[in-house]
Amino acid sequence: MRLIDDKGRLLGLINIVDLAVILLLAAVATRVGLKSRLLRAVNPSSLKTVEVVLLVEDVRPATADALAEGDTIFNTKSNAVLGKLVQKEVVPALKEVETADGQLVLAEAPYRKDVYITVRGQGQVTENVIILGGYEMRVGANAQVKGQKSAVNSIVFGVKVDE
Repeated sequence: MRLIDDKGRLLGLINIVDLAVILLLAAVATRVGLKSRLLRAVNPSSLKTVEVVLLVEDVRPATADALAEGDTIFNTKSNAVLGKLVQKEVVPALKEVETADGQLVLAEAPYRKDVYITVRGQGQVTENVIILGGYEMRVGANAQVKGQKSAVNSIVFGVKVDE
């Protein structure tokens, strides 16, 4: 008996393409199952209130206005909740411009804003990492977040854990 017969079936039982599809589906199901098990494995004693300051740089005033205190803030990729936006500070964006004598100076951009948003939520805190909404919260890290009316790229500006 041949391994693959003249009809393309493995051991005369199943088509090799069908077998590949079944194995792919099994691998995906296993991956999803493991991921959900890992998400449930959060130790409740490691959950603490985390306050994160995110810097949203160089946005239009309409985007700054769309970020509102009291909004729930989500991780854009996974839709996981980071927490509530508890404070917002809007400041003029600064740009480097060249003066007539060739020096670079910082000047306010007339139609652009920088927004500092403070988000408070429950995060997993261990000795090695602070995780909020699926993001590792480290100063300088990028975070893509969204609220009810906006979606922005931000930089983690500060992290504080309430003890």
